[in-house]
Amino acid sequence: MEVNRKFSLLSFILVGLSALLPLVIFLQSGANPLGEDFPILLGLVLQVYIGLSAFMLVQSYETDNKEKVAVGYALFWASLGVCYLAGKSILLPVALEIASFSTILIYSGTEFGKKQIESLGSLLLASGISAIFLSAWVFLPTGDPRGLVFLTIALLLKSGFSGFHIWLPKVNEGGPSHALGAFAGALEIFPLLLFCRYVMPYWEDPILYQVLFPFAALGVFFGGITSFFHKDPKKALAYSSIESINFLWLCLSISGMFQFGEDADLIFLSKSFYLLFFISLLNHSFSKTFQLFSVGLVARLRNSSSTDEMKGIGRYIGISPLWMGLGTFSYAVIPGTIGFISESTYLFLNAKILDMPLGRSLFLLPAMLFIFFGIILGGFTHIRLYMSLFLSNPDPNIRLPEWNSTKRFWVLASVGSLGLMIFLLPVLMPFILMLPPLAPYVDDSFREWIVNLAFVSGVTLIFIISLVVFKWAHKINKRRFWDCGNGYLGSELSIPASVFSEPLRNSLGRYFLTKEGISIIDQKFLNGFHKVLDFGKYFVSKEDHEDHEVSKYLAISSMFLLAILSLLILGNWGKI
Repeated sequence: MEVNRKFSLLSFILVGLSALLPLVIFLQSGANPLGEDFPILLGLVLQVYIGLSAFMLVQSYETDNKEKVAVGYALFWASLGVCYLAGKSILLPVALEIASFSTILIYSGTEFGKKQIESLGSLLLASGISAIFLSAWVFLPTGDPRGLVFLTIALLLKSGFSGFHIWLPKVNEGGPSHALGAFAGALEIFPLLLFCRYVMPYWEDPILYQVLFPFAALGVFFGGITSFFHKDPKKALAYSSIESINFLWLCLSISGMFQFGEDADLIFLSKSFYLLFFISLLNHSFSKTFQLFSVGLVARLRNSSSTDEMKGIGRYIGISPLWMGLGTFSYAVIPGTIGFISESTYLFLNAKILDMPLGRSLFLLPAMLFIFFGIILGGFTHIRLYMSLFLSNPDPNIRLPEWNSTKRFWVLASVGSLGLMIFLLPVLMPFILMLPPLAPYVDDSFREWIVNLAFVSGVTLIFIISLVVFKWAHKINKRRFWDCGNGYLGSELSIPASVFSEPLRNSLGRYFLTKEGISIIDQKFLNGFHKVLDFGKYFVSKEDHEDHEVSKYLAISSMFLLAILSLLILGNWGKI
């Protein structure tokens, strides 16, 4: 036991140093952390916090190969830190590939099966394609607009932007919850922060942002609806992440469209949506990570991919359902949470858009219906998962893996560290907006709005703390139930998650998911991709071979070779 404790301490030190060292190097490198390099500073700070929270969750349920998992996380955080520090150098795609391959060690605590292999394969495939485009940006001359286009494509792909998201649900389906939370809290936001640092300040033509805007709006709409109807909780959260990530791209696209304008109203929108981007990014980083930690842990305990089969399993964790619902409360826009600040500010900015002359707001207004609908259904996804997994009564005949107070402590420490930021950030938001990199973007009306929201959040937080400390809550002497008061608490009365989505499935859900829970849009995209590969296979051989797998591998190789040659030709276009 003493040896295990010593090794756990060494593992924490190893993982902590690997996450912290890039931040220290960045601060000592002569960069401008409170200026143009602020997005890099934010990414490095978040990876330290998320990294330690994720590794605390590792201690709760990973029983096998903890040493390999610790080494994997050390490589992952160090490599991701190098991605931030590398800038326009070949170290960027190399470090991204190392970070992706380190996930093999991170997954080693989980028994490898088909889902785990597909999860790793999807992650490595997305990273590999992104690395190709990143390499094109690195080798093209500085200031070349083609390089910025290649960089943007790489970042869109790696973040899971609308149309480039196809790999993300597969990753979530088979990954361990601590890894999925780390991906959501740090890896998914890394491309967005690089876009802020290396693309937005240098790309003045609004056409790029005008192209990104409608696709981001559709991504919010598609991600929210698909997550609401999905039966697999991990995939539901994956599509919820797609909705959240596309919302962040939406904020950046609106900010970029008007950042070099001269009209006062449009400049206000540009600056305000840039601030909303950072607020929503913090919400995604902490709240989404919280959800993947908690819901992913329940899926691990039950070892199922059906939400309805996990009813009430969250109660076996031994932590108060109210505490395990902090991430849900944030996505439900409850006052006092960072989600409340994010969504309320978005409504505030939409009101400003409606007050603008019709000619200026006409481009943005049609997308609002899609965006609102996606955000609302995405929020209901978290509510239905929470009510079914953590509030329902579990089946007493279900056998779960061994669970003890030590494991419960690490879960509480992990999600507690994230929950602390969910409630603390809203109160600190007025002071955060005073930081030198953000202060120039803060309008007087925007500052007043944030101060009012922070006041409401502070009052709500004080009220909640007073309920806990002074025990002002009403004590229930006799519980009455809806079943005529006979006190029956069987699991048959538990609410499955499908109760919330089934009434809308025939009218809306059938256009997005099949009865088996497969995304119709994603499946059509995959079918088209297979046809492209078959087209490459046609050139490899027109005759049938006994080993069809060889021809498929050759087809894939030829297609990637053609892609690389095309990039090289485009990179030298005009120089020949």
